[in-house]
Amino acid sequence: MAHTQDDARTFQRVAPAQSVADRVVSEVEAMIKAEELTPGHRIGTRQELCEQFGVAPATLGEALRVLRARGSVDLRPGPGGGIFVADQSPLIRLAHSVLRLRQTGAPVHDVVKVLDALDEAVMGDAVVHRTDTDIADLDALMAEIADHWHDPVEGLHGNWRLHRRIAEISPNAVLRTFYLNLVDYIEGETSGSTDDADLSVPGFRPDTDERLHIHTALIEAIRSGDVEAGRKAVLDHRTLGR
Repeated sequence: MAHTQDDARTFQRVAPAQSVADRVVSEVEAMIKAEELTPGHRIGTRQELCEQFGVAPATLGEALRVLRARGSVDLRPGPGGGIFVADQSPLIRLAHSVLRLRQTGAPVHDVVKVLDALDEAVMGDAVVHRTDTDIADLDALMAEIADHWHDPVEGLHGNWRLHRRIAEISPNAVLRTFYLNLVDYIEGETSGSTDDADLSVPGFRPDTDERLHIHTALIEAIRSGDVEAGRKAVLDHRTLGR
């Protein structure tokens, strides 16, 4: 069954009830953003923040651990010390943006388009860097996929396991991390769906025999170490049914 672009669904996450520490984290980060506080700005002392948010020192300590782990604040001891706005690296800011997307939801169709754009880089790395162990794992996954390809749930899960394993070959940690997180997001949002358009891609059918052959071609390109064959397989994988 074909679907139009208007059918692309947006998944809205239901936020779980926040703990008191989580609320403090959210409010501190919202304050930094709303007031456009610059790195090095002094937010206050522990005592001042306990009074401001009406929380116990232990609760504030828990919130500060999270804020430090996220790179949102720095803690400085001694006279003139306290809690300060941290100088976040671009990667940390990017991680926060991705986290917000996971919390608020994003159209699966949009995530699929980004994944498509990364496929060529992932496959290029897999073709060049694959080992005998990688090939053996991919062959085993492909055999399992072939057995369940037309099952609307198991077939799709097998597909994502295969793509994860291909991405794990890449020595590029940034590429590998982003790709795997996108796959996790897509699979999480489509979990349990039996709709033939559960990736919200117009005209897309994930379980056709042609689609199965294309995945076989991906593995054969990786096995051969042929970069051009890898590019062709990625192009076929990207454009079929789009």
